[in-house]
Amino acid sequence: MDPRLARALARWNLSDPHSLAGDAGARQYTRVAHPQLGTALVVLHPLDTPDKPDDSYFEFRALQAYLDPVLRVPTILQCDDGDRCLLVEDLGDTSLERRLVEHPEEELRWAGQAGWLLATLAGPLTLGAPAHAFFMGRSFDQAKFAFEWEYCRVNFFRDFLQKDPPRWLDRMMEEAHASLETRAHFFAHRDFHVRNLMVHGDRLVVIDFQDARRGAATYDLASILYDGYWDWSREAGRALVGPLQTELGWNHEALLEELNLSALQRNLKALGTFGHQLVHRHKCHFAPAIPRTLRHLRGHFQRMNHQDGVLAAEHMLRLAEDRLLKG
Repeated sequence: MDPRLARALARWNLSDPHSLAGDAGARQYTRVAHPQLGTALVVLHPLDTPDKPDDSYFEFRALQAYLDPVLRVPTILQCDDGDRCLLVEDLGDTSLERRLVEHPEEELRWAGQAGWLLATLAGPLTLGAPAHAFFMGRSFDQAKFAFEWEYCRVNFFRDFLQKDPPRWLDRMMEEAHASLETRAHFFAHRDFHVRNLMVHGDRLVVIDFQDARRGAATYDLASILYDGYWDWSREAGRALVGPLQTELGWNHEALLEELNLSALQRNLKALGTFGHQLVHRHKCHFAPAIPRTLRHLRGHFQRMNHQDGVLAAEHMLRLAEDRLLKG
């Protein structure tokens, strides 16, 4: 047992620990028996190393305090700064992805709630953010975009597809990154998808927000509208887009122009993550997300009337499906 978990059990009178699968990050989640609440979660954040400080624990705490008055986020019950350990409420196991799989007839309802969350992030939470807040001091800039594109090149193209990306895509991403950098004025969750929204009662609870930063107004919309884990109906897609468009006051053409750029960058970044999880961490539950994301990518190129992109996405989709079949 991790010594930090053992100390948490003793310190907070907890028992019966059961490890949970967690997410794509380095945090460790353990469900425990709580004497008053029934169950709770112990979350162990990474510790600093001599080569790499890690502030995710403190960033989560600060962002939780900022978001909590406006959005439903997990309640922090106890904390230990020295161990980078949190005791948080147990929201159960029903992510929005799982709820939609089990109850697809509820899709429009949940899309409407997610749309309200998107408008709230881009509206009140952007306008209300203190100018000196650490999460508004970091942004999707050229350096961040270049890192994520290289991550995709290595983990998706080289390690998973075993094929270099076309050179024209390098040039296209340079142009997209330059444009998106100038648009980074809004609070962005940075990983807003159906696995990071939990269904608790009749509400959605936002989780995994510690990497929030300034981004384009459509970044979080692109993350969930073109989600690697779910295909939305057209009606549900309109429910996601509508509240944000109203909040921004943009016409359809302006929204679509930026959304295509955000979606292209976001989906390629996600492919890097999925490739890494499959090839290097052997997490097979990420496998279905690759073909779905490549189909999204093909759709972006179709809307951009970029025939080379459409053909390249179709070729990548065939390669990926073959790679997945071979294991």
